[in-house]
Amino acid sequence: MSSMPNDLSNLIFYVADYYRESVSETVLSFWTSGLAKFSFEDIKTAFENWMMASDRMPKISNIVEILNGTGCDRALAALMKVEKAMDAHGAYATVVFDDPVIHAVIQSMGGWIKSCRQTEYEFTWWKKDFRERYEHCDRYGLPPELPVRLSGIFDQTNLALGEKSQKPVVIGDFEKAIAWVSKLENSALNARQSNRPEIAARTMDGI
Repeated sequence: MSSMPNDLSNLIFYVADYYRESVSETVLSFWTSGLAKFSFEDIKTAFENWMMASDRMPKISNIVEILNGTGCDRALAALMKVEKAMDAHGAYATVVFDDPVIHAVIQSMGGWIKSCRQTEYEFTWWKKDFRERYEHCDRYGLPPELPVRLSGIFDQTNLALGEKSQKPVVIGDFEKAIAWVSKLENSALNARQSNRPEIAARTMDGI
């Protein structure tokens, strides 16, 4: 098991020496900060892949792109995840993906129910549109309005009748899904509380 960030610093110095480049302490801090969210083993593999293909010292963005994959790669992986969820759960279930970009794209395409109810011909073009929208959203950021769940037919019907919503099906990494949903809901709550001081006071009293 590696000890970040010392192992990472040593690796960067090694790569710089390989390319006969020098790395200042300031530049090193940018490297360690930019790669902090990735595991050392993955970073090491990314550097090895780069060194086998290029004769110049990489930039941080080069290594991050290898670690994340290209926008096209991520869009294709997201589409495969969505297709699998459609096959497994269909339009009736309410779903939460571990990737908020998927929520943004599906919402922009009419929602989960409409997306699940494509004809075979329509779905061919839907997939192309999905990938293009995903890449755009992935590059330029999420929209200000983002649904934390994609409602299915059961919820659409039951909520209209005043009944409780069903427990959503989490697609992908459960912890990642909980993390982004919680962050979004907390941001929305804080925004409401900042506009309504009396709500904030009641919320604090209830804790």
